[in-house]
Amino acid sequence: MVLYFSGTGNTRYVAEVIGELLHNEVKDMREYIRTGIKTKFYSKAPYIICAPIYAWRFPPLVEGFLERSDFWGSDKVYFVATCESQTGDAAKYLKKICEKKGMTFMGFAGVPMPENYIIMYKPPKEEECRHIYRMADSEIVSIVNTISRGEVLKDHLDMKLLKPLTKLVNPWFFGACVSSRKFRTTDKCTGCGRCVKACPYGSISLVGGRPVWGEKCMHCMSCINGCPTKAIEYGRRTVGRDRYYCRREPNITWRYKY
Repeated sequence: MVLYFSGTGNTRYVAEVIGELLHNEVKDMREYIRTGIKTKFYSKAPYIICAPIYAWRFPPLVEGFLERSDFWGSDKVYFVATCESQTGDAAKYLKKICEKKGMTFMGFAGVPMPENYIIMYKPPKEEECRHIYRMADSEIVSIVNTISRGEVLKDHLDMKLLKPLTKLVNPWFFGACVSSRKFRTTDKCTGCGRCVKACPYGSISLVGGRPVWGEKCMHCMSCINGCPTKAIEYGRRTVGRDRYYCRREPNITWRYKY
């Protein structure tokens, strides 16, 4: 079973390709994360958990979901992360979760995907995105080959010098940088409610036909990047900046044999 969380589609794409190549069931964590209810899963095949890297770890909501969920059947777990370039020390924290739950940590691997954190960075242009996707497809197939053989995944994006900084950078990022206060809408907003449905916290509501952000936020960028009219801004930082949302569908199975 492949379980994934995705803000702007990068991880969704990776998870769906893995699921298609391995003929595994693919489930979106978002519906379970929103409820906060303890969930039971069953899979004969090893579990494959896919999520993006936020400040060199899996998002807090994902780690919390893993800690409170029960996983029956296979006791083996693989972890696959999407990121721009670095995975920090995410694997260490995921390994600890596995140890607490009595599950076998089968390794961690990162897949570089286009940058989506438009509050700080400009997303790549379309041509660069296509190049990144091609590289990602090759990396995904390599990951699938490893899982098919029952071997342990290795992270080729592992930068040992950055690992000790994770315990400092991650809490600083979520404490000092992550806030919903600067999100706003422009006159282009149609009140479609897509951002309301997209928020993993369920923290956005429509008031008078316009979205209003609650306090809970993890900067997944799903609302701002997924807005069909580009009506959402974050202060002045995102004004005039391109948006990024991966709507790519799995299409590589016919090109590879594994």
